[in-house]
Amino acid sequence: MPGSAKIAYLGMVLAFASMHPATACDVGARGVSASPESSGFETVIPISVESGEVIVDVTINGRGPFPMMFDTGSVEAVSPEAAAALGLEVGGSATARGSGEGTVPIAFTRVLKMRLGNAQWLDQAVPVLPLPRFLTDRGSQPPLAGFVGRELLARFAVRLDYEARTMTLAPAQEFRYRGIGTCVPLAFDDEIPVVSAAADGLAGRFEIDTGSTGALVLRHRFVEQHGFAVRHPSVLSIKSGGIDGVFETIVTRLDGFSIANAELDRPVAEFSSSGKSGLPGTDVDGSIGSQILRQFVITFDYSRDELWFERSAAFGTPTMQWKTGFQAVKADAPGFHVVTVFPNSPAAAAGIRVGDIIVGVDGLPAESIGQAEFTDLMRRPDGTLVNLSIVRDGTTRPAALILKELLP
Repeated sequence: MPGSAKIAYLGMVLAFASMHPATACDVGARGVSASPESSGFETVIPISVESGEVIVDVTINGRGPFPMMFDTGSVEAVSPEAAAALGLEVGGSATARGSGEGTVPIAFTRVLKMRLGNAQWLDQAVPVLPLPRFLTDRGSQPPLAGFVGRELLARFAVRLDYEARTMTLAPAQEFRYRGIGTCVPLAFDDEIPVVSAAADGLAGRFEIDTGSTGALVLRHRFVEQHGFAVRHPSVLSIKSGGIDGVFETIVTRLDGFSIANAELDRPVAEFSSSGKSGLPGTDVDGSIGSQILRQFVITFDYSRDELWFERSAAFGTPTMQWKTGFQAVKADAPGFHVVTVFPNSPAAAAGIRVGDIIVGVDGLPAESIGQAEFTDLMRRPDGTLVNLSIVRDGTTRPAALILKELLP
């Protein structure tokens, strides 16, 4: 299920960097070496990319490692389960707002040390955030324990390479970019990184959201202002998810999207069907997710308000989204509950219905498959045969479908 786990705090003052506008990139001060360099240490971290989500192993108070999502749309946060496993004292209460504009209750704890490779940051207040199972479940792997984001990026320059499955960290104040990428000035809105880009040639301000598994999310206001729904009538109505639950979303393809002097052809775009933003409470026009970000090697330099884009080997890869015609999510039971079936789709042809529970995929039991892995299995090349085992009215039956992209 697409969407991201964003956290926007209501009625709280936290010790994060103040909001600041974009600045001009100091291109003249940069060299042309093939990789970023720093006069201090660098640490290279292996990452796992699971349906676009970047997962890193973080040590907390000397224990772990714990799998956590690198999410530029989030602060550092831990799940209640991770806090309990660490024996952390939890107290206080507040409210967090998610991408569906609902809210969830949160508490707080204090973490003495978080460590990622050779990089560490000390003594910080951390929200304890209840997370839905479709975000935390990783099948036979340990569940997601929380997020790393703004505090990491405030202290370190971060180079993210989806293709190489690495993240490189260097102390922020000592770092100087010396690569061959294109610099994009970086601004912050509600502490979320924002850049200038253009959808269908229309300029806007877009969040950079590594926690989103999609390509683009457009704010409803931006969609209506520029008539996107009229110009792109070939759409699907789907369900998207965040920390606050599930909400209705429209999906279509734009003509193009421009960022960092690069043009991406016909990207998938999502926007709310109800007038809600589909984004946290920020004054932006949209959000850029992993299906676009993975086409670049990206260097985040918060200390200089700069973001550097280098085209990766994945540049030009089509953004894709819907190849089965159904959506299914893990809730309380071990299987995947079917919540949407599109007419005239592979799922409909296979006889899959809303309410079915998928308990097996290609011979693998559902309990061994995480939500992200399930999504990746359903995004394999067109023509791939997928054999499912489903439970309906207490009876297990087979269902076979052939994947085919539904958005023309």
